[in-house]
Parts: sequence; C-alpha cells; structure tokens
Amino acid sequence: MWAEFCAASPELSSAFLTFAYVQAAAREFGDIRICVIKRADRTVAFLPYQFHGTGQRLLGFGQRVGGELNDSFGVVADTDFTVSPLRLMRLAGLNALLFTHLDQSQSHYGLTGSQPETGLRILMEQGSQAYWDELRRTDKRFVADTERRERRLIDAHGALRLTFRHENPDAELTRLIARKREQYARTDVADCLADQRTQRFLRRLAAGDDPLCQGIMSTLHAGDTWVASHFGLMHRGTLHFWFPVYNPDLQPYSPGRILVTAIIRQADSLGLRCIDRGVGDSPAKRDFANAEHTFTRGLWHRRNIPAALIRAGLSLQWRLKRAVK
Repeated sequence: MWAEFCAASPELSSAFLTFAYVQAAAREFGDIRICVIKRADRTVAFLPYQFHGTGQRLLGFGQRVGGELNDSFGVVADTDFTVSPLRLMRLAGLNALLFTHLDQSQSHYGLTGSQPETGLRILMEQGSQAYWDELRRTDKRFVADTERRERRLIDAHGALRLTFRHENPDAELTRLIARKREQYARTDVADCLADQRTQRFLRRLAAGDDPLCQGIMSTLHAGDTWVASHFGLMHRGTLHFWFPVYNPDLQPYSPGRILVTAIIRQADSLGLRCIDRGVGDSPAKRDFANAEHTFTRGLWHRRNIPAALIRAGLSLQWRLKRAVK
C-alpha cells in the first residue's frame, strides 16, 4: 500500500519517501518508528520518524528518518488524506517533531513549515534531446562553453565513458567516500561521511535493487583518466543527485558539469526523466535546472510540558551555535 501511494501521487516521487529507504535506515541507525494512520479500518497514511537517543524517545521528540541524509520529508498518504500538524503529532504519539526538507507538495495533506528554501530540478519529459535543444535556445553561451570543455577534455585524455550504474558498486563507492572525505577536508566542510554507520547505510542503499529506491553508483572517465563519480538514488524515472565528487586535477574542464551532461545525454536509454538536485540554489545547479520547487523546515509540537522543554532546549542549542560562530 505504501508503494501504491507513491505511485498514485507524482508529489511522492522521491526515493527518500519510500519504505525501502526507511527500512535501510532502520537497519543502521535504529530507533525508527512508522505511524500507520487508518480511517474506518483502511490505512490512509504513513509517517516515518526517528528518535536520536534515549532522551528524545522519552520526551517524545522525533526527527526525520536518516537525519541529514534525508532530502525529502513528509507523510506518504492517499490522495484524499488531510491532517493538521497538531493532529498528526497526537496520532503519532509525539510531543514534537523537528524537520527540514518538507516539500511544498505536502501542503496538499495540510502540512506546512517555514523558512522556505529553493530546490532545483532538471526535467526531461520530452526526452533528453528536446531538453538539450531548449537549453541551447535559452542559454546558447553556456551550452557552447560546455561542449568546448568536453572537446578539450577528450583531446587531452581520450573519449568519454560513462558507467551509469556499476553492477558491483562496493569498490567504486569505497573510492567515492574516500575522495569525498578528501574534498570535505580540502574545502573545510563538515565531514558527514566520517561516521561508519553512514558509510554502511550508503553501502546498504547501493546494494539495494528496489525500483522505488535504487542505489546508483556512477563513474565518468576520459580514456583511462577518472573524471568524476556520483552516488545517488533512483525512484522510477527520477534520479536524486546526492554525492558527487570530481577529479580536482581536471578543474579547468569543469568535470562536474561534464558529468551532468553525460548523464543527460544517456537519459532516454536509462528511462530518466528528472534529475533532482535537492535543496540549494547555486550557479552550478541553476545552469542546468529548468524547474524549481520549495522546501520548508520547522518544529511541529503539541501544547504540553514535554514540548515546552523540547522547544526551550532547541532554543538554547541554537543560541549557543550562533555564539560559537
């Protein structure tokens, strides 16, 4: 029934909202619950959530499954389901739920947040060639520059070769994790891959073959030279662009741009109709994007003492973080 809900609603076309994703997270992180909501003995909605530690469980303080590794949060429900955040908290037995990445489509169910953030997508509903022709029409300079960089890379290192999905992804994923951690260190960004549980979680997703949440480990080479790698999740015809990493020695060729271009060129044969770039509005993402949507964040809570304690604790935590910065 979970899969049927996802299939019936285009707004639920995200690997992060699938049961396969929740199940993989539960096996690595634990303390995950699913609230099953019924109407007249018929299941009408699911709300997965997670406790981060015993204290949060005792307080009834939930968060989105997978924490910072989850790029889409919300209920998975029948098309005619609606609920208020307060009612949802009561049904789930929660006092509060902290979330980000709530897609604007969740307002259909009555769920909203605050602090809107832009999400970008590459839609290829008429096919990759039609998309590329339209991009050439709207941004001729960008397309010409991209094709010029492709030619220079090929001249210097050899023909481009994209392996979209490695059948035995573990070795390539190991290399991607190592390269990504080097990139985090080089750019002074927090290392979200330092935790062994996170690495095991990605390996579990990479080994999965659920068509609603399929791990995709890709590599791009020019001749024998590694250009870029990417690990993402495929939900039917939507690829969530998740963990890319590029060869820093090839920076003049814009390897990230060439990787995205290579995937787009093969989109038709791969059954790919959308590349979801997730939250964030950067020039690199906007170069290819032709659609945008909005994500929000927030804290749903009940009106009781545990919820007041949770709110006070979060307020203190956020103030301390700002003071440290």
